[in-house]
Amino acid sequence: MSQGPGAGDPAPDAALLDSTGASVRLSSFWERGPAVVVFLRYFGCPFCQMHVVQLREDQEGFRQAGAKVVLIGQGSPEQGAGFCDRKHSPFPCLLDPDRSAYRAYGLSKGNIGVVLDPRVAVPFARANVRSETRQRGLRGGDLFQMPGTFVVDDRGVVRLAHRNRTIADSPPNRRLFEALASIRVGD
Repeated sequence: MSQGPGAGDPAPDAALLDSTGASVRLSSFWERGPAVVVFLRYFGCPFCQMHVVQLREDQEGFRQAGAKVVLIGQGSPEQGAGFCDRKHSPFPCLLDPDRSAYRAYGLSKGNIGVVLDPRVAVPFARANVRSETRQRGLRGGDLFQMPGTFVVDDRGVVRLAHRNRTIADSPPNRRLFEALASIRVGD
């Protein structure tokens, strides 16, 4: 399996589905500015829900940075639309039912050790305290799929590649803003 792109590598493009089932090129999100590309495990995942809520809470900062945030899931268009509705997500959710984009970005499936990793216990409890991020069952995805977050500039170059080491270690928004700021300063 490919390791996927790192910082400085070209971002893989992919044909994905939007919430209506229409085909959308992933590259369309970084054509006119940087993009934050967020791969989710499954729509009921408490850690993915927490990540999306944190992104949503900083949506104005992403807008000011000129960045588009796009979520990628594995379920049906209806499941993706339902997830965005439940999370009040201002970001589009694209679907990768065969996980080809996940593989292109080096996001593999973990194993039971990843799911039961002791480092996940405290974040799991924290996520399940909030009703908005509580475990919702396996909806549109795979319990073992590893998530990841990537910042891609408007030339299609990866500026930040974060592949979760555990299912709970999504990058803080501060790291995403740092990567976005380096694009403005460096280009």
